[in-house]
Amino acid sequence: MNVTPMNSLAQVYDREFRIRGLRQQGWGRGLIAVAVLIWLWLGYLLVFPFSADQGANRKAVECESRAFHQNGRYAVTYARDTGERCDAERDWGPITAGLLLSLPFAVLGTGLYVAGACTVRTAAYVADIARLNLTQET
Repeated sequence: MNVTPMNSLAQVYDREFRIRGLRQQGWGRGLIAVAVLIWLWLGYLLVFPFSADQGANRKAVECESRAFHQNGRYAVTYARDTGERCDAERDWGPITAGLLLSLPFAVLGTGLYVAGACTVRTAAYVADIARLNLTQET
């Protein structure tokens, strides 16, 4: 069996195939980075204490974090432990919405990254097989 090196059209196709795979990986990394930034922001909102503004003439209220609150021996609810103003300032609705917003970015980014990695690895595999076939013939 006589195997010849790739002609110029095959080389162009191989290069474009690899570039497309690397581009997919790049988009996947970018979308995963967006999801991670959203998760970091949500973690900040949940973990760190904050202050809630009471109005123009009143002093701001210092609030504990949503994750680490407990005034008494047993934590009952965040609203009871810290007060209604703190509870309203860091409501679960926007935090949950942020989490749900990040999921498509994470899933699509992971899919694109995996598809790109498989494309690049497949191109490398085919090139290795062609190289092995050439060395076996000579």
